Amino acid sequence: MSDQPATGRPEFELFAPGTDARDIGAMPPGEPDARERRLIEGDIVPTLAVFALPLLTTNILHSLAGTWSAIWVSRTLGPDSLIAVVNANVFMFMLMGAVMGIGTAAGIAIGQAFGAGDSHAVKRTVGTALSFIAAFSTLLAAAGWAAWPYLLVAIQMPDSAFAQALTFMRYTCLAIPSIFTFIAMMMMLRGRGDARTPFIFSCVWIGIAAILVPLLITGAFGFPRLGIAGAAIGNLIGNFTALLALVGFVYRRNLPIALRRGEFHHFVPHLPTLMTLVRKGAPMAAEMIIVQGAYFVLLGMVNSYGATVAAAYSAAAQLWGYVQMPAIAFGASISAMAAQNIGAGAWDRVSRIALRGVLLSMGSTGLVCALVYLLGDLPLLLFLPEGGESLEIALEINEIVLWCWIVLAVTTAMIGIVRANGAMIPPTIIYLVTMWAMRIPFAEYLQANLGANAIWWSFPLGAVASAILAYAYYKFGRWRDNELMVEESGARGRDRTGMGEPPEGF
Repeated sequence: MSDQPATGRPEFELFAPGTDARDIGAMPPGEPDARERRLIEGDIVPTLAVFALPLLTTNILHSLAGTWSAIWVSRTLGPDSLIAVVNANVFMFMLMGAVMGIGTAAGIAIGQAFGAGDSHAVKRTVGTALSFIAAFSTLLAAAGWAAWPYLLVAIQMPDSAFAQALTFMRYTCLAIPSIFTFIAMMMMLRGRGDARTPFIFSCVWIGIAAILVPLLITGAFGFPRLGIAGAAIGNLIGNFTALLALVGFVYRRNLPIALRRGEFHHFVPHLPTLMTLVRKGAPMAAEMIIVQGAYFVLLGMVNSYGATVAAAYSAAAQLWGYVQMPAIAFGASISAMAAQNIGAGAWDRVSRIALRGVLLSMGSTGLVCALVYLLGDLPLLLFLPEGGESLEIALEINEIVLWCWIVLAVTTAMIGIVRANGAMIPPTIIYLVTMWAMRIPFAEYLQANLGANAIWWSFPLGAVASAILAYAYYKFGRWRDNELMVEESGARGRDRTGMGEPPEGF
């Protein structure tokens, strides 16, 4: 069966006259870039694989960079400093939920607008989203600087780590505006079908930070010895440098998200567009809080069994982060591809993206799981001593839990598809039900009979339940009836008459 869209696409102009077609990421006026066109016209499986690879590699590099920084902090400054870094990263991840919600919504809207051939909507979405994120992140950074002493008391930060944590948290706040803006631009670029540019500039960020962090912590080679502040400042310099380089690249290559003279008025937020982005992004931000909050509760249950079990869980969880990466990368790629095809009215192709995306995501995740199982205790020995009780418990945990990430790949893919047409609240409800109404009660009330195994078995329970609910909503939900996000915000999308109705296939 052909993967060509069911309907044709009109000629449209996304770039200013004079764009050099030889530039990477540029195209002649009136012609879409070949790499972007593949999301709408190319073979689905190889296109998804190629599009997901940069994000997958970026996620792996970010995880390795985090591990690198943690090793330097722990071995140079001691375990109290590591506590400070770990707590700061958890809070940053939760705070990033807000900007990731807006950024994801903006990326989907841009993908739909690009698929619909509406360059005006692309520009308006870019300007509105970036202005809002810049203002919001600046206020959040200022509030965080003032509030962290009280927040550290609220989370019962140990006295021995309090000063280090406050220093690291406050310097991390300085990086919030540039990090949030950078993340938003990454999502916008992926929304237009460009996975390579985000990968390149993420590598710039990671590379600079990886070099500067140990130098600024230790004061080697004449650098100032900043201690734990050096870890935050090194990350800030790396991110800010990457952001400046990215902005320069966007304008030099004249990418569609570049606003030029005569278009700067788009930086004044367009209220209908902003309301659409907030309405669609808020559920994703809430989802981050829902999921992370549930993990905090489960972590408390784990810690109640003592340091041996807690260490085993922590080591196993380190591996889970890498096992989840294929599903996360493919989920984002599936969403970007589906958004453009929905914008182009290619609903038959959207159904094929869903089926093949699920199979590809499950297959790649399954390969990583199989590798971890085959390696036995070798990966865990990176974190735990050989022959210890924690190692034995970690192996048992992985036997129960590891395979569930294959099932969760179904959830990630299905949610990526429905979100591509602006369905944001139902996925949040799915996570709320499976995390808080199923997993936590299961783990809490069955510990009397199963002990700590009740916690481990709650993971497969939640995974299977979320996959069933996500597929049920994809199959029977009304997400296909949603208007395009650019139409909701009053953008001048093309006439959808004759584009066809969504099919009732997979």
